[in-house]
Amino acid sequence: MGVEPLPYSAGIDGATRGGVDGATRGGVDGATRGAAASGVLPALQAAASRVGVDFATLLNTARLESGFNPNARARTSSATGLFQFIDSTWLSTLARHGREHGITPSSRAEALAMRRDPAIASLMAAELMADNARALSARLGRAVDGAELYLAHFLGVGGAARFLSAMATNPGMAAAELLPAAARANRAIFTNIQAGQSRSLAEVFDLLRARFTGSPGGSSAPVAATGGRASNASASSPGKPAITTIAKPVSAPPSAAEARRAAQAAYLLLAQLGGG
Repeated sequence: MGVEPLPYSAGIDGATRGGVDGATRGGVDGATRGAAASGVLPALQAAASRVGVDFATLLNTARLESGFNPNARARTSSATGLFQFIDSTWLSTLARHGREHGITPSSRAEALAMRRDPAIASLMAAELMADNARALSARLGRAVDGAELYLAHFLGVGGAARFLSAMATNPGMAAAELLPAAARANRAIFTNIQAGQSRSLAEVFDLLRARFTGSPGGSSAPVAATGGRASNASASSPGKPAITTIAKPVSAPPSAAEARRAAQAAYLLLAQLGGG
C-alpha cells in the first residue's frame, strides 16, 4: 500500500516491498507456515463469501502485500498485517464497516492491533475491495477486473482512476510523470532498473498484472461492483471483540472458470506457505 502519504498499501517495490524484510515476511519454519495456512486460507474464504467479493482477487492481494504473513510489518511506514493497511486507512475502513461485523475495539491501540488478526484483516480488506470496486467502476464507467482492483488497493481509488484513464488515452506516458510520489516509493515498479529507463503506464500495469495473475500476459475476469452480502448474526468469544457469524451469501453457483481460478489461487497460497 505505498509510503505513508499514499492511501492504502505499503507498495510492492522489490527493495521496499511493504518494507517487510525476509526475516519478518518469509522467514518462518514449516510448523509456523502450517499454522499460518490453517488460519489464513479459511479467513480469506470466509471474508470473500461474507462480503461477496472475488476470492481469488482477495487472495492474490494478500499474496502480493504480505506473502500471506499476518504479522508482516513495514520498515518504511505504518503498514501492518496480511493486507499491509497503514494506520489511517485501517481506522477509516474499520469505522465504516467494523460495526456491521460486530467488531468493536475499545481503544485505538486495540483497533490497530486487529490488523494482525487474519479473520478481521480479511473482512476489512474485502469491504475495502467492495468499496473500491464501486468507486472505480463509477469513475471509469465500466466494470473493473481483479488486477485493476489491486491497483486501487496499491494507489488508492483516485490514483488508480487517474492511472487507468491516462493509460486509456496515452499508454506510452511515463508512469512516474503522472504519479511521482508513488514512483519514488516503488522504484522497482516504475523504473526498468537494468535499462535505466522509466516505465510507461502500460508497462507498469503489465508488470502489476503479471505479478497479480502469476504469469506474464495473464488476465483476470471483471468483478462485480457489488457483491452478494451474507446475513449477519452476532457471535462473540471471551477476550476477543465480537465478530458476527459468517454465512454464505445467496448467489449463483460459481462458473467453471471462477472455480478454477479459486482452486489455483488456493494452491498458490498453500504452496508458498508450505515451504517449497
